[in-house]
Amino acid sequence: MSGGPGPGGGAAAGAGGGTAPYRLAVYDPSQRDAYLALLHEAWGEGSMTGAEFDWWFAGNPAGSLLSTAELNGRTVGVAGHSLARLVLGGEERLGQFSVHATTHASARGRGIFRALELRHEEQGARRGSQVVLAFASAPTSPLFTGPLGWTAIDRRRVWLRPLRGLAGRAVRRAPRRALASAKGADWRYGGVAVRRVERFGPETDAAYRAAVPRLANHVVRDAAYLNWRFLDSPRGYRAFATPAGFAVLGHKLHRGVSLAVLAECVAPAREAWALLRRCIAEARGAEALAVVPPAGLPRAALLALGFLPSPVSLDFMGKALAGAAAPLDTRAGAWRVSLGDTDFF
Repeated sequence: MSGGPGPGGGAAAGAGGGTAPYRLAVYDPSQRDAYLALLHEAWGEGSMTGAEFDWWFAGNPAGSLLSTAELNGRTVGVAGHSLARLVLGGEERLGQFSVHATTHASARGRGIFRALELRHEEQGARRGSQVVLAFASAPTSPLFTGPLGWTAIDRRRVWLRPLRGLAGRAVRRAPRRALASAKGADWRYGGVAVRRVERFGPETDAAYRAAVPRLANHVVRDAAYLNWRFLDSPRGYRAFATPAGFAVLGHKLHRGVSLAVLAECVAPAREAWALLRRCIAEARGAEALAVVPPAGLPRAALLALGFLPSPVSLDFMGKALAGAAAPLDTRAGAWRVSLGDTDFF
């Protein structure tokens, strides 16, 4: 969620527009409540909690950039960039994601979102960041591709697997191989053992290194990152592993609907299939399971597991920063993204 002016907001002039100029400032902890209040105003119950804010920004091992806009002594704009280790063109590089930004309704039309974004692009470039990326919301997408000069990379389709109702029951009646109970730690499908993991470790690092050649440009998914991103999170993710792969299952309420989320899945095709089966079994309390198709798993396999393309897409875009070693690769197939790469799933 790269929120900008918030729903209904628009692009605007610079700091001198309107009746009074605003001031950009580095975020300090005294502004935490004001930051969270602005996010809640823009995004409602789906916005960050205080615990999530602290984990996401203070806990990020790669670092974070946070800024605010002040007008007449009041915080009217907030924005964050999360730094991340990326593999770009086969080399590990520093990059950043635009996240958790919005402007108060009373201050829209002044160019605050644009100013905050440019500030973070400049700060990131000075740190050696090569690229800034985002999964843009509807209000911010034209701001990114317009005045900020970003480029659209892809619209990644989210697939859904019904777990309740008539559609879910129809899928469950389809022929399938015998499954062991999903209640225990040990679970097998098609001869592949799938186990619950409490922390990622050396086996995860080995699985990730083996997968790198098929992941193209991507966020580095080693154990250190995965432990912070998922298992240290207050959002209650569950993690699973096979001999050469891993998956992470999350949960969210989306417009009042209980939705299970395949936040991450990296594995050879046969093991990815088994991991998905385990996640389907673990997610039975939700209405549906959402995924972005994992690398190496054919769409036919998703269809066989009961997944269908949904109307929802992730609007993925980016921009090469000053001093970048190479231009932004805008080929859709050159990027591997997952729902766990976003800040809102």
